[in-house]
Amino acid sequence: MRTPPSGLVAISPGDHQRRRDLVPWLAALGVAGLHTVVLREPHLAADAFRALTLAAQDAVPKVIVHGRCRGAAALADVLGLGLHLPGDGDPKAIREAVPGPLGVSCHASVEVENALSAGADYTLLSPVWRPTSKPDDTRPPLGQEAFLRFAAGRPVLALGGVTPEHYRTLLAGGAWGAAVCGALFGVRDPAAAARRLADFLGQYTKSDSS
Repeated sequence: MRTPPSGLVAISPGDHQRRRDLVPWLAALGVAGLHTVVLREPHLAADAFRALTLAAQDAVPKVIVHGRCRGAAALADVLGLGLHLPGDGDPKAIREAVPGPLGVSCHASVEVENALSAGADYTLLSPVWRPTSKPDDTRPPLGQEAFLRFAAGRPVLALGGVTPEHYRTLLAGGAWGAAVCGALFGVRDPAAAARRLADFLGQYTKSDSS
């Protein structure tokens, strides 16, 4: 059985080789204790995305590639990685070809139910709070209470505006975990990202052992 990611999951910001090199960021976050990263860099050519994926594998224990990236499904198969699908992806159609955990992005509870029923190992659910990486996002946040009422004890990761304080409250309330992008990649440099990760993890580390 494939183990879904838990605890704190980082999502890459989609700017590798545009405004920065993400490899030093991944290295710093890996040393600081990041267990899982979802690589979402759809602008990269297949060779460049493969190179970033290999670098991420050297830095972080668990790597999941996003289905919108070039060659992601084949790369997941060859390297034994997880695959994360956008909301319109069909986990049932691809499940047997993915060796690692299979996830789906969701924005409503019914989408979560459908994805898990179709064979997803986990989902993201957003926005729980207003996203820091998308300041113009006009979707109404779900809120902590509603998220926990629906998702506690299930393989559903909170996404959107998660702070260290939010993260600790979510775990204390029984949440599987949370995913962050801007909170780690929106700071000024890799060292600052590592310090920010330490704020999140503290004594509330929750990660699988696979």
